[in-house]
Amino acid sequence: MAENNSGPIEAVRGIVSGAIGFTKQVLGVILSRSDLQEEGRAQVEKASHQLDAARAEAEAESARAKAKAQESRQKAASNSSK
Repeated sequence: MAENNSGPIEAVRGIVSGAIGFTKQVLGVILSRSDLQEEGRAQVEKASHQLDAARAEAEAESARAKAKAQESRQKAASNSSK
C-alpha cells in the first residue's frame, strides 16, 4: 500500500503525534517515569519533522500549480500566434 504524504495529511499526522508525545511527557512526569518522558520527547521531535515535511510538501504543491498555470499560458500564447 502506498503511503500518502500530502501536505495536509502530513500536517494532521504531525499535530496528532505532537499531542500524543506531549501527553506522554506529562504522564511521565506525573508517574516519575523517565522512559515515558523520553518517549514523549522523541515523539514530539518526530511530530516537528512531520510538520516540516508538510510545509515543504505544501510549497512543492504550490510550485507545481504555478508551473502548470504558466504552461497553460505558454500554450495559449503559442496557439494564438498561429
